[in-house]
Amino acid sequence: MLRKFTSFKPLYNISFNSTKSKNPCNNRKENFKKIMSFRDTEKEVTIKAPWGNIAGLTWGESTNPPVLLCPGRMEPCSAFRPLVLQLPQNFFYVAIDLPGNGFSDHFPKGLRFTMYDFIPTIVKVREHFGWEKFAYIGHSLGALIGKFYNMAYPGRLTRIVDLDPIPAYYTVELDDMASWYKKMYGDHYTDEVYKKHTSDKETAPKYTYQQVKEMFKKVQGLTDEAVECNLERLLEPAGDGLFRLTYDQRMKSDFVLPFTPENMKTMYTLTDVPTLSIFAQDIVDVGGYSHVPFVFDESAWRNGNYRHRIVPGNHDVHVNSPRIVAEHVDKFLLEGLPRKAKL
Repeated sequence: MLRKFTSFKPLYNISFNSTKSKNPCNNRKENFKKIMSFRDTEKEVTIKAPWGNIAGLTWGESTNPPVLLCPGRMEPCSAFRPLVLQLPQNFFYVAIDLPGNGFSDHFPKGLRFTMYDFIPTIVKVREHFGWEKFAYIGHSLGALIGKFYNMAYPGRLTRIVDLDPIPAYYTVELDDMASWYKKMYGDHYTDEVYKKHTSDKETAPKYTYQQVKEMFKKVQGLTDEAVECNLERLLEPAGDGLFRLTYDQRMKSDFVLPFTPENMKTMYTLTDVPTLSIFAQDIVDVGGYSHVPFVFDESAWRNGNYRHRIVPGNHDVHVNSPRIVAEHVDKFLLEGLPRKAKL
């Protein structure tokens, strides 16, 4: 069953001078009207899967070329709204809540799922809409899922955009497999963690809205507007004016694959799908990609189909500063359209 939480503030606090002004201001007004008009096309979507429902949001006309947006671990589809509203409107955008997140149903309790278990989610979305091919935008874990969907189902993706794809580049050295296994599987099956991961939501901590908001701002470095965008699908009322987070506790776990940097380079650079990777400057500065330098070497991608950009901001720059990201994604998506469709 879909859960709705609607007590959130508008995302766009934009005001304009009421006096007559020069063309730049008029252009901003027109752009604002255009964005709000596209915002009005937003619709909820529910997609059936064997384990339950996949929830999401759509924008635009379904007859337009499709773009699927896949979020990170504890990030709902609504976190893509600020970015989507800055992108070209001649596409049909579908953003999903991953299983166990947002309004989507959780995977069955008990087992420790991995990144591979999310790939059927993408399959079910494609089947639901009847797409032959589609463009893909993934943030964080969503980028990792997209890379392996592309390998498992070659020929389906027309363009790939990776938004600060740090989980796609977690690596494990061959002499460290014991630590990897403990973190990925062993800890889940301890009595304490297993109980936590299989407990009902009624046992989850309760917070005031302001407490949750401040927690997300501190932990994830989100702006006020970005927090509102996330919490609208991650909270539900718990009585007495309090709220609880609804995401699957297993989503807190890392989704590290047992590959070395050399494995990653060999697998990822094989693709011939045009790919744009956007890296957050804050993550680059702390060495988040230092072990995989090929991500900054476009010549390492043997088919000449890869480009990258580094933008100022943190891991969630796409929701904190969507325009910075949109200017690169906009051009990249339009390059994939036939000339007439761009007009």
